[in-house]
Amino acid sequence: MTVLKNIKNLASDSMIYGLAGIATRVMGVLLTPLYTRVYTPDDYGVFGLVNNAYSLIALLLILCLDNSTARWFYDTEDYGYRKKIISTWFWFYLLISFIFAAFFFFTAAYWSQFIVYNSEESIQYIQILAFSLPVSVATVVATKVLRFEKKPKSTVLLTFLQALFLIIANVIFVLILDQGLKGAFTARLVAFAFMLPLSMYYLKRWLGQIKLSDFPLLVKMIKYSLPFLPASLSIWIINLSAVFFLNGKVSNEELGLFQIAFAIAGFSGIVVNAFQQAWSPFAFSIIHQENAKETYGKILLAYLLSIGSLTLLASLFSLEALMIVATPKYYDAANIASILVFSSLFAGLTNIADLGSAISKKTAPLGIVYSFSSIILILLNVYLIPIYGVYGAAVAVCVSQLLTPVFVFYFSQKTYAIPYDFLRSFSYMLLLFSVAFLGYYFSNGVSVIQGVLIKVCTFGVFLFVSILLFQREFLFLKRLVSNRFAKV
Repeated sequence: MTVLKNIKNLASDSMIYGLAGIATRVMGVLLTPLYTRVYTPDDYGVFGLVNNAYSLIALLLILCLDNSTARWFYDTEDYGYRKKIISTWFWFYLLISFIFAAFFFFTAAYWSQFIVYNSEESIQYIQILAFSLPVSVATVVATKVLRFEKKPKSTVLLTFLQALFLIIANVIFVLILDQGLKGAFTARLVAFAFMLPLSMYYLKRWLGQIKLSDFPLLVKMIKYSLPFLPASLSIWIINLSAVFFLNGKVSNEELGLFQIAFAIAGFSGIVVNAFQQAWSPFAFSIIHQENAKETYGKILLAYLLSIGSLTLLASLFSLEALMIVATPKYYDAANIASILVFSSLFAGLTNIADLGSAISKKTAPLGIVYSFSSIILILLNVYLIPIYGVYGAAVAVCVSQLLTPVFVFYFSQKTYAIPYDFLRSFSYMLLLFSVAFLGYYFSNGVSVIQGVLIKVCTFGVFLFVSILLFQREFLFLKRLVSNRFAKV
């Protein structure tokens, strides 16, 4: 298979995966005005605390075994061995989920004292979410397995239905039955329960009996996946630590603006998220092709040229995006969002960077890199927030996200060298940052119409300069897109 054909398949899968992200985020935006009429700021504080804790526990229970499952899955074409790999992960994941669910259910009274002074309601929150841990296992595994099988349409269907059930359940329990925060947590449990039949349908051909002879395989998979755990934890820290350090350092209004800006930046990262979902299954599926390294090498610059341009567009027009989805009191979040959108771009770079380590199965140094990046993020928050407030927090997120792929590229290239064009990629990133700054500088303090015109002209000049400097790469992307839609 040619390099062009490989990248075309990756782009096609990424576009399909992106549909689920778009649907989920759009429906979430539509529900936001409804929730603000139900929950008080104090409610949101409790919800955020419990929700972040649940996300952390769910993250730890996976143990990043989805990474090792993907790596071993593509090592063989033997259906029986692939079935053993997925079964091993599923039953282990389900077992530890039940253990932790029982632990948190019976110790809920203790944990509730960290939320709202040991109230009866907070105990119920924790117990409901404890049930959600094992109930969610089938859906999590089914979504991953469908990606391993390169079935993006089925993956999108499963993800879309999960989001739809979650939103319907929230409308019923929160808005109609008026159960408050308990309703939001109950809605999550109910949504996962409704997803069980479909998830098990997709998994039925992959699940078999677990045997003691499979234990060595499980040990190998855990050993491979553990270095990825700091990476997952660093992502969790990036989404939580900024708010934690901002609390008490800035006003509640500024804290709210930062959270809105993070949401807007996340919405603009839909394309990056789609790429991340498609990337690993695609990369491992072509690992034995003769031109695999050549394909990998072209992905870096192709990623920056395409998704980097979209990121710049989101950065320049963050104010206009807020005007569409929010009221005027949130417009000041635009400048913060224009910085935060780049964190998604850098997160996608990390997925490309760790490919060499994943292929060579030498992932141990990655744990050190991700831990180091998390420490840098915390230190930057401590230093920048007292001086620059919410802008310091936004810069801290982006700097730590940028340093991560730099270090990961360094270690991965030592274990499995891929012919990336680092010089041209770095030049393009400098161009991105320069244009983003110029767009902000020239449009600041002018009317909305003048600002839009300035931004359109700025982006037009950017495209012109980019095409001149990277003509060969843009022609490659143009041919890629043309071939893709010529067969539709």
